[in-house]
Amino acid sequence: MQKKVTKGSSSSYDIELVVNPQDYAKAREKMLKEFQKDLNLPGFRKGFVPMHLVEENIKPEYLSMGIYENMVNTGLQEVVKENDTIRFIGEPYDLKQDKKGEDTVITLKLDIFPEVEIKGDSWKSYAMNAIQSEATQEEMDDALLRLKKNYADYQDAETIAQDSISKVSMSFLDKDGQEVDKGTLYVGEQEFDEFPFFKKNFIGKNKSESFELDYSEKDFPPTVHCKKADVKAKKVNFTITDVKNVVLPDINEATLEKLFGKDAEVKTEAQLMTYIKDSISQQKFDTELMKEVEEFLKVMREKHMSIDIPNTLLDQEFSVRIQNLEKRFGGQEKMKQYITQMGEEKAKAFLDDIKSAAKESLEKFFILQKVADILELDINWENPSDLEVEKKLYEKLGQASSKKTSEKEEKEPKEKKSPAKKTTKK
Repeated sequence: MQKKVTKGSSSSYDIELVVNPQDYAKAREKMLKEFQKDLNLPGFRKGFVPMHLVEENIKPEYLSMGIYENMVNTGLQEVVKENDTIRFIGEPYDLKQDKKGEDTVITLKLDIFPEVEIKGDSWKSYAMNAIQSEATQEEMDDALLRLKKNYADYQDAETIAQDSISKVSMSFLDKDGQEVDKGTLYVGEQEFDEFPFFKKNFIGKNKSESFELDYSEKDFPPTVHCKKADVKAKKVNFTITDVKNVVLPDINEATLEKLFGKDAEVKTEAQLMTYIKDSISQQKFDTELMKEVEEFLKVMREKHMSIDIPNTLLDQEFSVRIQNLEKRFGGQEKMKQYITQMGEEKAKAFLDDIKSAAKESLEKFFILQKVADILELDINWENPSDLEVEKKLYEKLGQASSKKTSEKEEKEPKEKKSPAKKTTKK
């Protein structure tokens, strides 16, 4: 079998297999023997049916398909063995078969593991911004308040105040005083802070008290809008059905045990504040770290490095993203319904965006992996810890130079990717 291997585009090779009549005859004989192993005919033991009867009892299209697959697999095994420096991956695609005289010519494509092309060494002068992540006192106080509110006690009250929470029933009335819509409203500190309407009209009102306002959609908060589009409300009747005072818990040993458990190290309010400070600082650091690495990858892709993602890996990543979307939609059928409802043009754009995001994610991963190799970062790629790559990259580039490159201008969302497995069939 003659073989021709030519570098193609997008991290693939074009492969041509020329099968002469002798090679074809060998493949045909091999496939007949394979069919012979499983053929059952009366009067013969399984696996011992004469070859001429095997051929008579096997559909010609099955035999042709088997011969074709055998020629492709045999040829690919020889190609991989003879070109052991090429990292082939995945399965062959774009297979075509033709006849040239007595020879059978098979052409196909086979992907290779992508390689990052580096354009010089100027990228090594890149320096990340120093990350300022220490929690401020205001952030700590806000976090403590939110924590207290999660464990607050709600006690009955008579009058609505700034720090209370109340339940209000609404009745929307038309010009004749007839109810055309109704709803329930909850009013608390957030509503008082966001909309002057609530402070003006609700603070000081008592439980079971009712009052009426002229309806004005443009002046009312969204939660106080009439939901029915086919009616015209002229007034709204509000009735305070319940009022609760929010009583925040004291930070003491009992409260902390409830929050963190009996065996936790946090026993005092001072220790709690230290815990809050450390947590906020870590969150801020991780967020800024991801932004810095994302900006670094953006500059690398635009200016310093390039990579062709093979179809094999792109299809795998695209498939994973589609499967994740199907889970979010509640199954494959619901996902199909959603896409169908979009219409053909929007559906195509939707799927193209997913494939584009998959390609970008893979490019970033391989560039990040290449940079880590060049900088000799010790990374466990099979099972990296949380932000391990980003943190070690920052340790290297965040302190490598105090001079900032002028290329860092735009920022975009961060995506992380696990290494793709080599799937070469041999």
